Amino acid sequence: MRVPDGDLIYIKQNAESGGSGRNIQAGRDQFVFDSGSVHVHFNGLQSPSTPTPSLRPPINLRPPQLHGRDIELRDLGGGDLAALMGRITVLGGLGGIGKSALALTIAYIAKSAGVCVLWVQASSGPEVSEAFRQIARKLSQRDVGSDEVPLEGLNTADLAWEALHASEKPWLLILDNADDPSRLDQDLGSNWLEPSASGAVLVTTRQAHRDVWPPGTQLIRLGPLDPPAGAAMLLALSGSTAPDPAERDAAQDLSERLGGVPLALRAAGLCVAQPLSPIRDFTAFRHALDRDFPNVVDRAAATSPRSSTTDDARSLVMQTWEVSLDALEQQGVSQVRPILRVLSCWASRPVPVALLSPKVLGRTHGPDSGGWNSLVVERALNALSAVGLIDIADENSDVSSVEADAFYRQTGDVRRHRCVVVHPLVAEVNAAHLERSPHRVRTWGAAVRCLGALRDTEDEEIAAQWHLAVPHMMTVAGRLPPSHGELFEIVVDTHMYLSRYLRMVGQYEIAYRCAAALRTRLTAFTPNDRVRYRVELNAAEWAWHMSRLDEADATAAAACRLADSSLGTDSVEFLSARALAVAIHSERGFLESGEKMARELCAEMDGKPHLPYLGMQAHHHLATILREAGRLDEAEKHSRRAVEFSDCLEAAPFSRAIIRHELGVILWHRGHLDQALTVLLEVLRQQRSYLPAWHPSVLVTRYDVASIHSLRGNSIRAFMDFMDIWLAEQDLLGNGHYKTLQTRHQIGQILVEIGQVEQAESILSEVEEEYGKQGLDGRLTDFLSTRHERVHIAAQRGQHVEAHRGWRRILDEEQRSLGGRHPSTLRTHYNWALCWAVLGSPPVARAEMRKVLVARRDVLGKDHYETVQAADALAALARKPYLSWRFGGDRRRNVPVNRAARRNTKGQAGDL
Repeated sequence: MRVPDGDLIYIKQNAESGGSGRNIQAGRDQFVFDSGSVHVHFNGLQSPSTPTPSLRPPINLRPPQLHGRDIELRDLGGGDLAALMGRITVLGGLGGIGKSALALTIAYIAKSAGVCVLWVQASSGPEVSEAFRQIARKLSQRDVGSDEVPLEGLNTADLAWEALHASEKPWLLILDNADDPSRLDQDLGSNWLEPSASGAVLVTTRQAHRDVWPPGTQLIRLGPLDPPAGAAMLLALSGSTAPDPAERDAAQDLSERLGGVPLALRAAGLCVAQPLSPIRDFTAFRHALDRDFPNVVDRAAATSPRSSTTDDARSLVMQTWEVSLDALEQQGVSQVRPILRVLSCWASRPVPVALLSPKVLGRTHGPDSGGWNSLVVERALNALSAVGLIDIADENSDVSSVEADAFYRQTGDVRRHRCVVVHPLVAEVNAAHLERSPHRVRTWGAAVRCLGALRDTEDEEIAAQWHLAVPHMMTVAGRLPPSHGELFEIVVDTHMYLSRYLRMVGQYEIAYRCAAALRTRLTAFTPNDRVRYRVELNAAEWAWHMSRLDEADATAAAACRLADSSLGTDSVEFLSARALAVAIHSERGFLESGEKMARELCAEMDGKPHLPYLGMQAHHHLATILREAGRLDEAEKHSRRAVEFSDCLEAAPFSRAIIRHELGVILWHRGHLDQALTVLLEVLRQQRSYLPAWHPSVLVTRYDVASIHSLRGNSIRAFMDFMDIWLAEQDLLGNGHYKTLQTRHQIGQILVEIGQVEQAESILSEVEEEYGKQGLDGRLTDFLSTRHERVHIAAQRGQHVEAHRGWRRILDEEQRSLGGRHPSTLRTHYNWALCWAVLGSPPVARAEMRKVLVARRDVLGKDHYETVQAADALAALARKPYLSWRFGGDRRRNVPVNRAARRNTKGQAGDL
C-alpha cells in the first residue's frame, strides 16, 4: 500500500509521542509504531486482498415471512420512505431478536418502490469508513481514494454525508449491527451519524439506550415474539403447510421454551426440517433441549449445508450474547460477565439490585474482575441493559406487611424496588456456559452468598425485598451442583429465614414447596446430621401446615432419629421434634397416643425450667388434645398454664396470639360465649397489627368469631364472613385443604338454616367427596360432621327413617372412635333421640335424651347451653311426645365446637 510521506511522518510522530506500540487509526488502515519502524496492518475483511464491500442490501437473506412484527412495521411506516425521511430510526434489542430481519424487510419494500437503498455493515469503524468511501464515490463521482488527497485531510463520514445531503434522489441508509456507537465516534468522529432531509437512516444495534444516539432519534426496541407468532415462525420454517392442533400446540410450547427469540426459533425450525435430523418434531426438540441444551440449540447451524467453515458467532444461540459481553469487556466493563453468570444461577424473575452485593461479589471474584462497589455494579448493569441482555424495571414492594399497608394508606403509593430481569433463554445459555467455566465455583459461591446476605440484614428496605428473593432461593436450592456441598449449609440456613418470612406473610403453600425441594436435595449432598435435622424438621412442619399428615409424620420421625443419634434425647432439637410429633398425632385424630406423648413432654418440660418455650408448647398441645377429647376442665387448666408461660416469657406476638386463641376456643366450648368472644376479638386485634388481613392465622380467628355469631343467631352476618374467609382460603391453601373444606361446610350449614337446602346439599356433597379424595377422612370429627349435616337435610325433607339410620351409623362410629361422652357424640345422640319421637316411639326418645342430659351435665356442666338445651328437650318430650320436632337444635354447633379450635393450632405450633 502506498502512504504519502507527509502522512507517514504524522503517524510516526503521534506514535512516538504515545510510547512504543501505540495504534493509530487512519481510515481503513491500522498503523502500529514499534521500535522505530512503521507496520501497516489491515483489519480482517478490509485487507488489500479483500474485495470492496458491497452497499447492496443482502435481500437474499430476507426471511420469506416476517412473524409477529406488525406493530414495529407500522411504526416504520410499513416500509414507506416518506414516514422515515429526515430522521434517524434505531432498531434496538437483544442479539438474535430479529433486528436485521426487520431491516431487510424494510430494505426490500423500499427497493421494490425504486428507492436507493444503501446497506452498511457497521460492526467496526474501518468497515463503516470504507463503506462511507464507497457512498461518497457512488453519489458524488469523486475519486475519494486517490493519492492526490492527503489522508489526514480526509474524513470519510463528512464526505459521505456531504454526498448524501446533496443527493436529489431519495435514499435509505441502513447501518446494520452498529453495536458500539462510542467506538464509532472515536474512529469516525462524532458526526458519523446524522439525519438528512434527503433520505432516511435506519440503524440496527444491541445498544438500545437513547443517550448514545443523536438527539431526536426514534428508538424502537424489539422484544421477543409472543407464543402464537413464534409458533407460526416454527411451522413455516419446518415446512408444515397444514398443521393439526396438536402440532400447533407443540410449536407454541417450543416457542415459549425458547423465549420467543427468533434466532433460536429459526435454529429449531430448520433443525426439524432437515431430512436427516434425528429430531423430527417440536415435542422431540423440546425434550432434547431439556436433556442437552448446549448441543441441541445450535444443531441446525452446525449441520446446515450452508454453514461455513468459520462459524459466525452472531448466528449461534450459544455465542451471540458472548459477542456482546466481549464488546463490553473491551470497553472496560469487566464485571458484566461475572454478574450475568451469577444472574443465570437464579430464576428468570425480577432480581432486586440490592441482592447483587458488591461486598460478596468482590470477596468471591477477587481482583481478577476489577474493583467492586455499588457504582461498579450499577455501571455493569446499565451496560448489560444497553445491549438488551437484561431489562431494568421497578417492582412493587411486598404490601402484605402492615407497615407497607400503612405506607400505602398515607401516601397513596407503594414502595417499589429497582430490579433486573434476564431473558429466560439468555439465562439458560449463560448457565450452560457456566457449567463449562473454570470460574463456576466462585460464581455459585457468589449466587448463594448474595441470597444469604438477606439473613442478617437490619436494613428495612432490603428486608422488604424477601418476597422478590423467594423464586431465586427455590431455584438455587434445586440447581446447586452436588460438587458444591460446602455451599449447601448456607442454602439451608437461608431457607430457615425464608420459612419465617413466608410464615409471617401467610404463604404456606410456597413455604411447603420450598421445604420439600430442599429436602429432595439431601440425597445429592452429604451434610452433617445437624443440617439434615434442620431440613427434615422444616419439611415436617410445612407438610403438617398443609395437611399432608402422612408425609409430616414420616419426616418428623426422621428428625427425631437424627436429633437422638447426634445430639441426644435431652437436646432442645430432640424435644422440639417430639413437640411437632405430638401436634401431628393430634391432627391425625390419634388422641390417645397424642395425649400420652403430650403428657410425657409436659412432665419432662416441667422439670426443665431452662426451656420455658418448650414447656409452653407442651402444655398448649396437651390443652388442644384434651379439648378435642371433650375433657374441657382439664383442657382449660393446661391452656391457662401455657398462657402463664407466654406472659412470663414475653413471647413473640405471633406465639402469644396462638396461646390465647386456644384459651378462647376452650371457653367457647365450655359455653362461656361472652368470655370467648372477648378473648378472640382481642387476639384478632393483635393479629391484624402485625399480619396481613388474609394470613391463615387471621382467617382462623375470624372463622371462630363468625361461628360464635352464628351460634347467637346472626346467621346472615356469619354467612358473609364465612364466604369472605372461604375465598381467601381458596387462594392461599387450595380447594382441597381441610381448612377450606371446613369453611365450605359451614357455608352449607347456614344455607340449610336459611332454607337453601338444594344449594346446601350440593356444597356438602362436594365437601364430603373432597375429604375422601384428599385422604382427609381420617379427620373424623370434620368428616362425620359433614355427613351429619347431610342426614339432617334428609330429616328436613321428611325422610325420617333414612335420617334415623344415618344418625345411628354416625353415632356408632363416634362412640367407637371418640367415646360415648365426647361432645360431638352427644350432639349426634341428641338428634337420634329426637328422631325416635318423630317415628312414634316417645319412651325410647325420652330414655335416650335422658342419657344425653346426664352425660352433658358431667362433661359440660349444668349451666352449659347444650346441657340446658337437652333438659328443655326432655321436658318437652314429656309434655308433648308427638310434637313435630325440628331436628338439629344444636346443628349449627355440630362442627364449630371442634373444628375451629383444631384449625387454629394446626400449622402454628412450630412458631411457639
